[in-house]
Amino acid sequence: MTVDNRTRNLAHIRASFRSEGAMRLLRARITRLERGCAEITAKNQAVLSQQDGFVHAGVLATMMDSAGGYAALSVLPPGSRVLAVEFKINFMAPAVGDTIRGIGTVRRMGKRIAVCELEAKTRKNKTWITCAWGSQTVYCIKAGEANG
Repeated sequence: MTVDNRTRNLAHIRASFRSEGAMRLLRARITRLERGCAEITAKNQAVLSQQDGFVHAGVLATMMDSAGGYAALSVLPPGSRVLAVEFKINFMAPAVGDTIRGIGTVRRMGKRIAVCELEAKTRKNKTWITCAWGSQTVYCIKAGEANG
């Protein structure tokens, strides 16, 4: 991919991200975006907690899902679209801290399906701790193709 195409693709991803209502609700932002990897970060807020004060599993899952989708989109031509088919998450530690991060990394890209690794981290006392890990299957619709 040429530099011009790469720049257009990243711009497409950022435009897509800005249109995502769930990310606006979480006040999230893309903090890392490169070919095959996306990182989404948000400040922790009391409204994101579950009954014991940890970040709610649904919030972590939402950030991980979007990060995986944008990681997959980053290896596709500009104008492509993606849709999660499934994901599985293992929660490994209570999610506490001042900042939440979802990370998606493409592990395998096929013709229509991408498999991504997902990770969620929280920052407490300036230390990042992995609180969840998982995998995701993403359906990819390349620019110019029918919806499948």
